[in-house]
Amino acid sequence: MIATAVLVFGAVELGIRAIEDKLSIDVKHIHAIPSIVAGLDRQPAPHVVFLGNSLTRASIHTEAIAEVWPAAPSMARIHPDDTTLLDWHYIYQRYVATMKPRTNLIVVSFVRWQLDDNQELHVDRLGSHFAGFQFAREAFEHDVREMGDRIEFMLAGTFRAMANRERVQYRILASVPGYKELANSVNHGVRAKAGTPANQSGAPSYTRMHRFLAAARARGDKVLFVAIPLPHSYEITDELRTAIREGGANLIDMQGVEPLIGQDFPDGYHLSEEAAPRLSRALGRAMMENEFVQAALHGGAKH
Repeated sequence: MIATAVLVFGAVELGIRAIEDKLSIDVKHIHAIPSIVAGLDRQPAPHVVFLGNSLTRASIHTEAIAEVWPAAPSMARIHPDDTTLLDWHYIYQRYVATMKPRTNLIVVSFVRWQLDDNQELHVDRLGSHFAGFQFAREAFEHDVREMGDRIEFMLAGTFRAMANRERVQYRILASVPGYKELANSVNHGVRAKAGTPANQSGAPSYTRMHRFLAAARARGDKVLFVAIPLPHSYEITDELRTAIREGGANLIDMQGVEPLIGQDFPDGYHLSEEAAPRLSRALGRAMMENEFVQAALHGGAKH
């Protein structure tokens, strides 16, 4: 019985490894991160790395930014779906920090509460794609504290079937009549509550942000946070602004900078293909005029 189970799991594992990039566009993008970083590293300095989730993919187009920014810096985007600050912290350390030792500007785009400590852990993705064994010690010390989560972390880092089980389940369930419609309805509801903290008790804290900014400072990189518009405006609290400032970073709030209406958010969350270039050009102008950005790209960043 055990031998049969091992053989079946082994066959599934080999099958997943063979088709992994075809499971989703997101998996393919995650696997491309090292080549994205290497490609940027070969471009002339200064460098800008846009780091975020599907909002970055949908909202920030580097080609549109370059249209309004003469002599624009070399730019690249990294945007795994459904990620928040802790994921970006490990993506930065594992991938971006491998670039040549020169100052880069890391532009982190976010909405609502995606920068505070209450965001849900995705242990499987931390173990497989983001922290991995390379940063397991840090993850176990600060983030993945329960034994069951640590086991999941290690299994996801070892087996592709564990790392991608949610996507595999979706591909299987997608063949069930009516499942895609139900999933889209659920996703729409989740997006309507975009970024709601998993634990809403007490004031928000920003220890994960402090760790992320400390890692960037240690390498000499500068960090700019960009608040991305949603159909309804959200507050950027004084506590968040203080945490960003005290961490040596800067903030650009893009809410209200470019006129956007309901039809610009066809799924109630992401910008449309028509609206995204307008926002990107507005962001390019804002960055070009921002003293912190210019100082970061040309030496001696200001707060």
